[in-house]
Amino acid sequence: MEYSSEMEAQEAADYANAQYRRSMAPYRCSHCGKWHLAPRNRQTPSHPCTVCTDSMGSPKELYESEAAATKRAKIIRKEQGVHLSVYRCPYNDGWHLTKR
Repeated sequence: MEYSSEMEAQEAADYANAQYRRSMAPYRCSHCGKWHLAPRNRQTPSHPCTVCTDSMGSPKELYESEAAATKRAKIIRKEQGVHLSVYRCPYNDGWHLTKR
């Protein structure tokens, strides 16, 4: 599902939490710009970096903390089998993932 506003997504999360006893939280998708829901334990707040790019030239995700970046790397490793490392962004206040 996608939602056009944070308020709409939060209402859906509240409904899911109450109706299904699932701890859901809204997040803004950096790819489509819409709001989605995800299990709260998968939340790793990030936004596109204003300087750094990936190998395809797209902005790298900038995670708010080393812990958030590490959590995302563990999720990706578990789901996709890809081992990623974290490193501090040399230009902005945050952390990135890398295959190196």
